[in-house]
Amino acid sequence: MNKTSLFTRTIYISIVVMLLAACATPAPTVAPAAPTSAPAATSAPAATSAPAATAVPVPQGPKEIVIGAALPLTGGQAREGAFYKKSYEMIVKEWNDAGGITVKEFNRKIPVKLIIYDDKSETTTSVTLYEKLATEDKVDFFLGGYSTALVQAHVVVPQKYQIPYVGGGGATGTIYTQGNKWIFGLLANIEKLSITFADWIEIQQDAGTLPKPVKLAMAAENTSHGVEFAKGINDRAKAKPDRFTIVMDEKFEINGKDYAPLIAKLKAANADVFFADARVADYTLMQRQYTEAGLSHKVVSYGPRGPEKAARDALGAASDYIVAANWWSPDMTDASSKEFTAKYKAANKDESPEWFAALGYESARVLFKGIEAAGTLDKTKVRDAVAATSLSPSLVVGGKVSFAATGQINNVYIMTQNQPGNKVAIIFPNELATGKAIVPIPKK
Repeated sequence: MNKTSLFTRTIYISIVVMLLAACATPAPTVAPAAPTSAPAATSAPAATSAPAATAVPVPQGPKEIVIGAALPLTGGQAREGAFYKKSYEMIVKEWNDAGGITVKEFNRKIPVKLIIYDDKSETTTSVTLYEKLATEDKVDFFLGGYSTALVQAHVVVPQKYQIPYVGGGGATGTIYTQGNKWIFGLLANIEKLSITFADWIEIQQDAGTLPKPVKLAMAAENTSHGVEFAKGINDRAKAKPDRFTIVMDEKFEINGKDYAPLIAKLKAANADVFFADARVADYTLMQRQYTEAGLSHKVVSYGPRGPEKAARDALGAASDYIVAANWWSPDMTDASSKEFTAKYKAANKDESPEWFAALGYESARVLFKGIEAAGTLDKTKVRDAVAATSLSPSLVVGGKVSFAATGQINNVYIMTQNQPGNKVAIIFPNELATGKAIVPIPKK
């Protein structure tokens, strides 16, 4: 083979090798080193902080809490009813000026709207107006009316519509023993009033100012109020004949025009003590005729009546020395009573409050506190909160409000005595006394 052929063959082989290399599969690329930690998933990147929870909106609730009452603003009980009206309006203004009643469910204070109607001292009208408050005005809660007959008639309405009712104007125990779970009363019952009087009589006997047994003449209004009044004394006389002898036990109709026949029986009874259950108008007329008849007893009492300004103004000195058992007095010296008396006078042109005003005010306060304790406007829950009330300090005698299973308070009474110079002394119990009892009454 010559040199030219060898050169040509070499070139040819080189070209073939180069073509074969070009067609070969290339080697794979080497993967980079794995990272020291796994990268975050691209489908759900981690957040820098947890998202805020969606706030649950607080319900706003009503713009006002509607509370209603029917009171005797005209008719035979108008004077007493006016005290309740003034005290209800006064406490509602106080709370509304502070924003209203705190209701936890709505996380705010809600103002009170107060609706008061005049029941004209009529039982049928009183029931009708409480029905109207429930069905037309759609009240959330009731405040009480005044006088046994009116309250006893209209408390069927709270039961019927299951609306809580708090009042300080009905004391007769039978109001609260009918299984009505929707009513609450701040007046201890009338039988307890008589028992308090009997206890005080025994203290006087032990002090030598009254005889044993004492001859007691009794007159009671012909109502359930009067029945309880008489029962307390008659039960004590049966239990302690060495202490009490009942020489007269008479009934009379309320709003009487002439008590001369009763006064004649009283004169013939030859009693040591005259103890009557009477409303302010009846007490005023009866005591006037008593005085005109020239009667005199060692002790004279008209039950819860005696220190009322209207009666004292009408009777003058004839009202001196009368003893009363009562639920409150502006002469009480505890801080709550002094504060209330000052506030009431400031709101009512220096008018002095009587027990009607104090018990009206305290009834509303118990209801308002019950609403706050319940933390809701649910009527059943508010009723349960009021039933569990343990409110202290308070205007009531003893300084604490709590209710028996019947819904009635069971606090003690104070006893007062009208004294000359238009003064009043608290004479019982001893720890609340502001003066000493004058027994027997001085003969004129």
